[in-house]
Amino acid sequence: VNRAPPEPPSPPCPRGPQRTRLLQPEPTSGSDCGASALDFDVTDNRIYWTDITLKTISRAFMNGSALEHVVQFGLDYPEGMAVDWLGKNLYWADTGTNRIEVAKLDGQHRQVLVWKDLDSPRALALDPAEGYMYWTEWGGKPKIDRAAMDGTGRVTLVADVGRANGLTIDYSERRLYWTDLDTTLIESSNMLGQDREVIADDLPHPFGLTQFQDYIYWTDWSQRSIERANKTSGQNRTLIQGHLDYVMDILVFHSSRQGGWNVCASTNGHCSHLCLAVPIRGFVCGCPAHFSLNYDNKTCSGEMRAGSRQQSPDIILPIHNLKNVRAVDYDPLDKQLYWIDSKQNVIRPLCCCLFRFIYWTSEVTNVINVTRTDGSRVGVVLQGEHDKPRAIVVNPERGSVPPSSSSSSSGFTVVCRNEL
Repeated sequence: VNRAPPEPPSPPCPRGPQRTRLLQPEPTSGSDCGASALDFDVTDNRIYWTDITLKTISRAFMNGSALEHVVQFGLDYPEGMAVDWLGKNLYWADTGTNRIEVAKLDGQHRQVLVWKDLDSPRALALDPAEGYMYWTEWGGKPKIDRAAMDGTGRVTLVADVGRANGLTIDYSERRLYWTDLDTTLIESSNMLGQDREVIADDLPHPFGLTQFQDYIYWTDWSQRSIERANKTSGQNRTLIQGHLDYVMDILVFHSSRQGGWNVCASTNGHCSHLCLAVPIRGFVCGCPAHFSLNYDNKTCSGEMRAGSRQQSPDIILPIHNLKNVRAVDYDPLDKQLYWIDSKQNVIRPLCCCLFRFIYWTSEVTNVINVTRTDGSRVGVVLQGEHDKPRAIVVNPERGSVPPSSSSSSSGFTVVCRNEL
């Protein structure tokens, strides 16, 4: 049984190659990034990749220009990623958060598609013309699953499999291919997980995998190589390149890998946010996390309506440059979020939204302050009567402010109440 892959000493990072045929993440001098999954959009001539060290998803043009991070929040170990070239969406599987998510190619309108009963999702492949996505799981019971590209209709296709690193689709012949770290095989099946065949065996450490025309291409960490073989027989095995360290993923940049058509390719299906391909119906409109689809089935609103599909219970807000957030509160009237960002434990805020006040405590000056929600200062509510006040809550209907104190002269934590 093979051991889990070692951590690469210098994680690889993708760069624009000289020839736009066979792409793999390569080391860049002085880089500290850890590129993992790799995909492209042939119509826009861009390449996309995940970084498991920086915890980001990035993109750049094939010549390396216009590099930008499109997803920077809420990622832990995004090892699988795929581009929906028809709907212009980006899908990724995060082994750390146990989620499969989707967003537009620029990172907007992010939505969690699958989060229940996921156990270390790894590789991810899309078939947007048919409306399906496929992924592997590395958990207690490794497997290959399939669902519609909106996350519904999930089924297990291959249950008896090891830890499958690479997963790719032969769109012309309608077959799945995967590399298996535990069995050291490359296998193939039809799109239902049936008609299973071994294509290549006795592989020391297969990892990334792709397909082009009559060949499959894969990377091997032990051989430090990129190799290819006939996709049907496994014959004509050829070494493409050697002396490579820890090549995580590999793909072929060619228009034949991104063909087909669906309704999402035309005017985004008239969806206001996400157009997600599904079988039979062709597409459904999707909404960002904690938004719901309106009754027109096209537009989204921030109010969750009755009967809407349950969303993931938490999201990451895209707020930059947060250093040391110590307290947070929400104003449901103005729909504003308030927080304190401080390197010292000195302030705790609370929004008394009924009277449009913000109450906050300071354990340095031992005071409870009040400020209007427009930022204008009102004054000090209490001073000198409490030892290092910390948390605070208000009851505007009864007109009381009960702060908690971190300590008292007797050494005990005390809870007090005062009038507003």
